[in-house]
Amino acid sequence: MNIGMFAPLAAMLFFLGIIFQQSKKIKTLREENKKSLPNENNDELIALASEKLKTIGDINTVKYLREEKGMSMIEAKQLVDIIKG
Repeated sequence: MNIGMFAPLAAMLFFLGIIFQQSKKIKTLREENKKSLPNENNDELIALASEKLKTIGDINTVKYLREEKGMSMIEAKQLVDIIKG
């Protein structure tokens, strides 16, 4: 077996290992983040988002939900879209 063929394979396996470790760390951090956020029920969150939607608009409501409530971009956008109907 040629060493020139082995080196790229070894590098690829090394980087896949790093990616796997990082994805595990990200999952752990997301779980910790959910635990540290205040626990609001959905009705309160929807009411708050509806209020913000009326006063500050779509984009700023998504921004507010991300910054203040710790939601992801997708979660915040989906909530705004549901409220808008």
